[in-house]
Amino acid sequence: MQIDNFFKENHLPLTGKTLVVAVSGGPDSLALLDLLYQIKKRYHFKLISAHLDHKLRSDSLEEEKVISAYCLNKSIQSVNGIWPQNLHPVTGIEAAARKYRYNFLVNVMQQNQGDYLLTAHHMDDLLENILLKFIRSGNPNEMNSLRAVGKVQGMTLLRPLLSKKKDDLLLYDQKRQISYVIDKTNYEDDTLRNKLRHHVIPLLKTENKQVGQNALRFSEQVSLLTAIANKSFAQLQQPEPFLGIAYRLQTNALEGLSSDEKCAFWQNFIWQKWHERVNKNLANFTLIVYQGFFYLFNKLPSLPIFQKVNLGQKFSFNNRKFLISLKPEKSKKLIGQFVAENKKQIWAGPIRPGTKLLLKNGNHTKSKKKFAQSSIPNILRPYCLTIYAGDKVVFIERTYSNQLVNSNDTNYFLYEDI
Repeated sequence: MQIDNFFKENHLPLTGKTLVVAVSGGPDSLALLDLLYQIKKRYHFKLISAHLDHKLRSDSLEEEKVISAYCLNKSIQSVNGIWPQNLHPVTGIEAAARKYRYNFLVNVMQQNQGDYLLTAHHMDDLLENILLKFIRSGNPNEMNSLRAVGKVQGMTLLRPLLSKKKDDLLLYDQKRQISYVIDKTNYEDDTLRNKLRHHVIPLLKTENKQVGQNALRFSEQVSLLTAIANKSFAQLQQPEPFLGIAYRLQTNALEGLSSDEKCAFWQNFIWQKWHERVNKNLANFTLIVYQGFFYLFNKLPSLPIFQKVNLGQKFSFNNRKFLISLKPEKSKKLIGQFVAENKKQIWAGPIRPGTKLLLKNGNHTKSKKKFAQSSIPNILRPYCLTIYAGDKVVFIERTYSNQLVNSNDTNYFLYEDI
């Protein structure tokens, strides 16, 4: 069993690199560690074993002993960590453990300037994952979450054993006389994954021994189709940030797409920005169409409050930083300009319902009319920064600026501090 072909096929250089391997103490991860050790001298790379004790079993310390003994015998750097029991949640333990484990691995990568993070997921894991995601969501992108080459928090994540069967790894360990620990909870039927492993997958293999290879082929095809779709979507006009809480895009930017293709575009955009996989209903995200624009947002924050503003001093509005100045500031992002009566106290906050705005001709108009003209939907209007001089509205972000200028008025510049 060779592993260097994986790096050659994926154009991943090894010489001089630092490889961090997630090692659980089980047969799969120790086989991966040993496979890399066998080619270490040939390619002159640094090899690090990273093990996290989840403190979920009374015998978990045995895993660390086995790993440490293996690494000590071969002069491999070993990094061990624990997941404190007081951090264990009452529910969702599996997802929480996975999150803590990957954070631990990322920290090991950062502390050791790692180039590649490797896990020992194999073909049987891939098949289990596809079935799990099929049951839970049916989203092809989720079914393809175990990829040979991927990213985790911006770092390169490799799974070089996806083309290998579990039985092949066990046979490798036997031939190499590698000691490992069997997690006894793997024999229990307390999780859906274990139920699939014990009861469903054996039936599938009796029907077709190549079901694992079919799963790998399916995953590779989904990866290819996803890459093609991503490339096509990237060529389209992209949504722009809006008010720090949403994204906005003109509807005509997607006019050549079918309704299903538009949905796929937004699913892809949500993945790119929030790293969340969603189905056609977009989960917790809201997509609305108003006056020729799409608006996408997720869980709007609490409504902003009113506050006094001092000239030249930063203030916060809806988790954004702003500054009002009497002079141009070239180093900052200009949001707008407005005029206001000299020496009036400046306030910042949301628009008050029913507010009327002064026009250049001296007449007034309802603020909702100005918002509609600016294509801003009702639900987002309170999040538009509104500037008051005393009790008079002199500026609304993306909507209005006082146009009636008197001789004793002062010109102000509003900047966002990015």
